[in-house]
Amino acid sequence: MSRKKTATDQEIEDALAFVAGLIDRYGYDFWPVFDRLERELEERRSRAARLQQHLLRTS
Repeated sequence: MSRKKTATDQEIEDALAFVAGLIDRYGYDFWPVFDRLERELEERRSRAARLQQHLLRTS
């Protein structure tokens, strides 16, 4: 059974910077990768913020 490693926010930010460099150098063929990474980071941060709001209400 394989374990699925979850990337950290910092790893996603690093990947975004790397892919941005690829796009700058080679063009927009890499845009779907950039877009997916950006969406994943935004979703994670949104989930964390929403959870934190509710946790603060219950404490």
